[in-house]
Amino acid sequence: MSFNKAKMYLKKAGTFILLASILIWFASNFPIQTNAPEDEKKAAELQVENSYLGQFGKTIEPIFTPLELDWKLSVSLLSGLAAKEVMISTLGVLYSLGEDLDENDENLRQTLASTIPFSTAVAYILFVMIYNPCFAATIVFTKESGKLKYTLYLFLFTCISAYIVAFIGLHLSKMLT
Repeated sequence: MSFNKAKMYLKKAGTFILLASILIWFASNFPIQTNAPEDEKKAAELQVENSYLGQFGKTIEPIFTPLELDWKLSVSLLSGLAAKEVMISTLGVLYSLGEDLDENDENLRQTLASTIPFSTAVAYILFVMIYNPCFAATIVFTKESGKLKYTLYLFLFTCISAYIVAFIGLHLSKMLT
């Protein structure tokens, strides 16, 4: 019984992760830039920045500016709503490092460490730890609660709590470093 429930959960979660990855790939690759520079790295960065994903990230960036999160980190937070694991591959795409990344990728670690200030990293990690669980878990929560309004409460409570704690963490880490 438990094995079957775990198997069904993994099947659903895997589906969401796959769909989210495809959506992120599409949104970061279109529209295709026609005036790309010859430098491959700069061309990839320009492609992502001017893609649908980059445009969306720049639109939502002001929401996360008080946490000192740029558009790339903001987009990765939203991709984490599908599944927290997707955030790593999203960061890889946004920093033009490729899509086949995991948490052990040294190039991604070095890029993030050299690009993101410590206090911003603290705010980001705190937000990730507290905000809404993945989409599959949210669906299970909705089924168990039996009411969509409780899902809305879950989303709002976790996101607002995450925002407040991340804001406090950002400023505390600035004071302590």
